Amino acid sequence: MSIEDLIITSINKNLGFSVENISRVGKGASGSVYRVKCNSGTTEIAVKISQHPELMKQEFEMLSFLKNNTSSKIPEVYFFDKTDDNAIIAMEYIDGISGTDKTLKFSFKKKHLAESIVDNLLVIQQTKNDKFGPYDSADYDSWQEYYKSFAMKIYEFSLLMHSEHKLDDIVMKAVALSFENYDKIFCEKIFPPTLIHGDYWMPNFIIDKKSMELLSVVDPFNIMWADPEYELFAMTVGYGKKLRLYEIYKSKVNVSKHCDIKLEMYALYSELLWYKKLGKVTHSYLKFRANRLLKEMKKYKII
Repeated sequence: MSIEDLIITSINKNLGFSVENISRVGKGASGSVYRVKCNSGTTEIAVKISQHPELMKQEFEMLSFLKNNTSSKIPEVYFFDKTDDNAIIAMEYIDGISGTDKTLKFSFKKKHLAESIVDNLLVIQQTKNDKFGPYDSADYDSWQEYYKSFAMKIYEFSLLMHSEHKLDDIVMKAVALSFENYDKIFCEKIFPPTLIHGDYWMPNFIIDKKSMELLSVVDPFNIMWADPEYELFAMTVGYGKKLRLYEIYKSKVNVSKHCDIKLEMYALYSELLWYKKLGKVTHSYLKFRANRLLKEMKKYKII
């Protein structure tokens, strides 16, 4: 079955709409996104298709949770479907440009865009819990305890990849030293548990080109009740770095003393989680983050 037939069949089965036009509008690490016009153009739907059904099911559930539990800018989510080797998420189509669009750098409203992105993150972070852990099954009293169980799995995965010559020495060094010094890095109290999007960075933003207002955030990853500073590493890469999102956030929130070093550990370990889930990764980016983490550990006299 072709992608077009798959979309037509799934939308008709789940929503009862007939499809008039399909066009691909984007492609990411886990799938492609299509703009679908239904019922003579009166209804438009964004459809994401991927060959990673478990990841897609999780994404659908996480998007739905964020939409139902926050007042942040999250699209309406319609359905999840699985056909043959493909999985589908259908959601509200938001007419805007991606946060990776090259025209953004020519706008005179960059400051407004940056403020809009940070303010929406703060809306997400207004949602609190009394336990840390996965968004649907949190049962840890401390972030340090919960994240250490995750860090252990990443450490073990890294050892395996390194033994198979699939992970660079510098990355293994950064993982080993950060895990060994875990209690020194996470020495400050972290509370209360805060809801996070998990992948809050420019490629996952939909922006109004004229007003430079953030319209929507998509593609959550590993959302959980966490240290609110976990989210911040994604603000330090790509165009988000040029917009100074991290600095703007710190101007609005009193961050912890170890925020910078935690940020680098979160960044490296999150990228290794992608490696573990998808089986592929950009090794040059891993090395970049590993070097930054080692630099921060030296700065804080942890190593």
